[in-house]
Amino acid sequence: MYRKEPNTELAWNALYSKLEKDHLLDKDVARGTKHKTNIPFYWVAASVAVLFCAAFFFLNHYYSKRDVGEMLTLQNTDSDNVLVKILDDGSTIYLASDATLSYPKNFTSKEREVSLKGEALFDVARNPEKPFVIETEKVKVKVLGTAFKVNSSANGAFELSVERGKVRVTEKNGGNWLEVVAGEFVSFNGNHLMKRPIKDQNIFEHYADRMRFKDEMLENIVKVINQNNDSVVVIHGENLKRAKLNVRFYNNNINEMTNIITLALNLKRVVRQDTIHISQP
Repeated sequence: MYRKEPNTELAWNALYSKLEKDHLLDKDVARGTKHKTNIPFYWVAASVAVLFCAAFFFLNHYYSKRDVGEMLTLQNTDSDNVLVKILDDGSTIYLASDATLSYPKNFTSKEREVSLKGEALFDVARNPEKPFVIETEKVKVKVLGTAFKVNSSANGAFELSVERGKVRVTEKNGGNWLEVVAGEFVSFNGNHLMKRPIKDQNIFEHYADRMRFKDEMLENIVKVINQNNDSVVVIHGENLKRAKLNVRFYNNNINEMTNIITLALNLKRVVRQDTIHISQP
């Protein structure tokens, strides 16, 4: 991939302007006045070292910002279907109606950070070395790998229910935090977090009832189908796995879903025992 060479002259000029603005340059030097002065060598060496360090940190900060991965935004405008998205790390997100998710095209930093407005179910791929972080209006959610439901509104209201695993929820203002485990519910009301047991364990099931996929690879769609059913769907052919599809499912019936896929892409469907095989005809 072509990458534009850094404009070091532009960066040095920006650094010089900042030093001049902060009154860290000699007045005569800032004005460009030339005259001879007897400056001890160790002062010159110290000044060069300081400028070098400042330039290093400035350039590193300047270009690290430009290396941030491309950010994407996904919004579910469908009032009837849950929009399902599989992220770069393999995590599956079920976006409810009117929910918006912002996420990087590729996770390249030390944390897998996304932001959410609205309601969504997260099934996060486990990666202890790169925690998954969800930014909302008032709190930050940090996990390693688990499944949980989040509801975050623009006015700061927040609710989270954990299906499995453990989640840490931290208030942005104040830094107070709670660890929430499977079967627990936490909400943010009155500017503080409150935790209690989940009353209805079926709150996680309806997300798979009416799923919609947008420009999603067939391999990822089948992965989600397998996550929500006892039967197993197998795709034969690497090219077929990468085929992209826009599709809506009106229930979580594995036979109906695989029939819709095969009809949409003109594929072959064969059932052997508890396994459904999909291939080119």
